[in-house]
Amino acid sequence: MANAPCTVCGEAAKYKCPACEARYCSVGCCRAHRAEGCMPQAQPAPPAPAAQGTANAGGDNDGNEKGDEEEDAKHRLRPEDLQRLDGSARVKELLADPCNRALIEAVRRDPHPLQAIRALRQQAGFEELARALLCAAGSEDTQR
Repeated sequence: MANAPCTVCGEAAKYKCPACEARYCSVGCCRAHRAEGCMPQAQPAPPAPAAQGTANAGGDNDGNEKGDEEEDAKHRLRPEDLQRLDGSARVKELLADPCNRALIEAVRRDPHPLQAIRALRQQAGFEELARALLCAAGSEDTQR
């Protein structure tokens, strides 16, 4: 994967961060990456024992899944939301930052992305990105 770009300078990367797998090309870029606040990848949660799945026998697992799908649908972006995001200079500026891209990748890989987002929103840089995304998408929920 020597053709993958360095997350710091964009040159061809030869190495990857053992914590978050961000790519870098030199010791200097590695130090810069760590100084930006490397976000270790979350380890996948171990599978739940089979006994836990039967504890709720006769329960409402199907109802919970349907409720989750409905909740997800309420928060999906519509085409017009995506157009507003695409036209936002501030969002583009924040997404150009390699640190923000690494944080988004860490959320994408996390088995519990909502928990990861909540934890990352304690960081000023990620909170700025989150607010810019919500604002650009026209969300009324910018106070979280």
